[in-house]
Amino acid sequence: MSDYKKEKNYEVRQKANEIIKTLPDYVYDYFLAREIRLSAMSIYSYANQLHTFFEFIHDNNPAFRSKSLREISLDDLNCLNDRDIVEFLHYLRNYPRLQKDGSKKYVECSPTTIQHYTVALNTFFKYLVVRKMVDSNPIELIQRSKLPKKEVIYLDRDSKLSFLDAVETGEGLSKKQAKYHEKNGPRDFAIVSIFLSTGIRVSELVGMDIKDINFKKHSINVYRKGGNFDVVYFSDSAEYYLKAYLEIREMTYHPLDTENAVFLNRDGKRISVRSVELMVKKYINASVPSEGRRITPHKLRSTYAETMLKATGGDIEKVQKLLGHSSITSTTHYVDSTQEEKEAVRNLSDFDPGLKN
Repeated sequence: MSDYKKEKNYEVRQKANEIIKTLPDYVYDYFLAREIRLSAMSIYSYANQLHTFFEFIHDNNPAFRSKSLREISLDDLNCLNDRDIVEFLHYLRNYPRLQKDGSKKYVECSPTTIQHYTVALNTFFKYLVVRKMVDSNPIELIQRSKLPKKEVIYLDRDSKLSFLDAVETGEGLSKKQAKYHEKNGPRDFAIVSIFLSTGIRVSELVGMDIKDINFKKHSINVYRKGGNFDVVYFSDSAEYYLKAYLEIREMTYHPLDTENAVFLNRDGKRISVRSVELMVKKYINASVPSEGRRITPHKLRSTYAETMLKATGGDIEKVQKLLGHSSITSTTHYVDSTQEEKEAVRNLSDFDPGLKN
C-alpha cells in the first residue's frame, strides 16, 4: 500500500476513534472485534451512524437523559424495542446536525442512507445478542422496504464529446477560469482521460504515484476500497495525454523531489479529492450546464461503466472486474437501458403488420 493511502487510512481511523471515545466501552469492543475486516472508511461511517443513534436515544428517552452517552448501559439497550428503532429511522428523515459555528442544519437522509443505518444497527445488535450482552435484536422485527432502483447518471456520447472539448480548449470558461486553464489544461485533460479510460474512483486517482504507472504495460497500480490492490489499463489516447502532462509536470508545478504524486495542485503538492471534484464541475458547467448538478467524478466512472457494458455486449462479470467491484451486485446497478436503446426497439412489438408494408 502506498504511503499516501496509509496516511489517509490513519487519519480516518483517528477521526473514528475520537467518535468511538464518546460512546460506551462495549461499543469500543464491538469495533475492536470488527476492525480487521473493515476498511478505515467503513469504521468511520459505522462510528458516525452509531453516535447518531446513541444521541437520539439519549435525547428522546427520559430514562437516559440524566446520563452521558458513555453511561448508557447494556441494560438500557435491553429496554429498547422495535418501536424505538422505527422512531429513530423516522427521525433520520429530517434531523438537526450541529455546525462548526454552533448553528443547526437540518439534514434529510435518503432512503439508501436510512437503509445503511439499519444495516449498521442490525450488525451491532447481532454482535451483542451472539455474546449474550442483550436478549434480542429489535431490528429483526422491522420490515424493510425495497428501495426503488436509482437512476444511472452518466454522460451520453454527445455530452461526453462536449465535455472533453471544454477540458481541452477551455471553451465556455470564464476569463478567470480560462487563465488557470492555460496552466492546468494538460493536467486536467490527463485526469479526465484516465477517468474515462479506466473508470477508477477519484480517491484512487488522487492516490496515484509516479511509480504506479507502467507505460510498457499501459497500466496503473491502484488500491481499491478496503485497501485491495488492483491493476487497471489505460487506452492509447489516455496514454498520450498522460505523457503530455508528465512532460510539463515539474516545470509547471515545481514539486519537491520527495513528492511522488502524479497529479499536483498549484503548490506542487498532491491534488485533493475536493479539487478534482470542483475541476470536473467547472468543465461540466462550461460544456453541459444542464448536467452541472449531477455530473461528478463518480458519474465519469458511471460513464465508463456504461461504455464498457455496451462494448462487451453486456458482460457484467467482465465489467465487474474492470470496476474493481468485490460483488457483482454493485455492478448490476449500472445495467440500465438507455433512451437510445429503448427508442431503437420501439417497433418490435408493433401489433399492426399492415404498417410495416
